[in-house]
Order: sequence, then structure tokens, then C-alpha cells
Amino acid sequence: MPNEALGLIEVKGFLGAVVAADTCLKAANVELIQCEVIKGGLTTVELTGDVGAVNAAIEAGKAATESLGCLVSSHVIARMSEETKSLFVPTEQEKEEIIQEVIQEIREVATITDSTEQKLRKMKVIDLRKLAYTLDNVPIPKSKIKYANKEKLVHALKDIYGRSEN
Repeated sequence: MPNEALGLIEVKGFLGAVVAADTCLKAANVELIQCEVIKGGLTTVELTGDVGAVNAAIEAGKAATESLGCLVSSHVIARMSEETKSLFVPTEQEKEEIIQEVIQEIREVATITDSTEQKLRKMKVIDLRKLAYTLDNVPIPKSKIKYANKEKLVHALKDIYGRSEN
């Protein structure tokens, strides 16, 4: 997308990160890339979308986190270069490779390891749903997978191999 922008909000604490991400996602049509936890209690919320939407989302996130007193800084990079984009947004091919790697690891080991769980948690919900559709014995009915949230999908994928969290 030629007008794709990157929006960054750096906040103090987990509360600030949750408020920033939630406010930004509700304010405009943007996609959350990740919340990167940095040492010292700092977290950077990373968003992408078209320039106008990212600007609106960042402004809303700034207002919400300023009122909590946890805003450190924010910035919008409009029309980011492909090299910059590759630092934050995986390509479709990279996403597919991650999905295939997780599927292969699950089938080979037949258990969900901690590293696999971390990979699952880093995946987007849409990719977790694709993974759930490809596997047998998922404890979520196929008709309900499209409505499942990230936590439910990760939990279900772990349940298949008897390693559910309590």
C-alpha cells in the first residue's frame, strides 16, 4: 500500500500500553503490529494503516495516555520505505512460513513447547484461525473458529496435545 504509515506511541507501564492500543484501534481503521516491551517499564505500541487513519489513531492514543500521565512520546512515519516496513510488518510469505513452521513443530513433537506457545501468541488471530482450520481434533467447532479470540485459540491448540493452562 503506497500510503501505508507507521505509528508509534511509547508509554510507561502495561496500563498505558493497553489504553494506547485500545484507544488507537477504536479511533481509526489501523492494525496493531505489536506492543514491544522495553526495559525500564517502557512499552512501544506499533500500528500501521493509511496515513490519515494512523494520524487519527495516534492523536487519540496520545490524548488517552496523557490523561493517565504515562505518555512518553509518539511519532508517525508517513509512507514508510519498504526497508523500514520490513522491520515491523512481516510479508505474507513470512507469515505463511511461520504458520507452516508451527504446524510442522506440532506434528513432529506432538506437544506444545514454550517456544511454540510464544510463537502462537505472537501470531495474529487470523493466522491462528487458519492454523486451527488445518488441524484435526481442535476442541473448537469449525463453525466457531472464525469467532474465537487469540486466547481461546492458543488455549485450544495447547489442549490438543494435553498441555492446557489452568
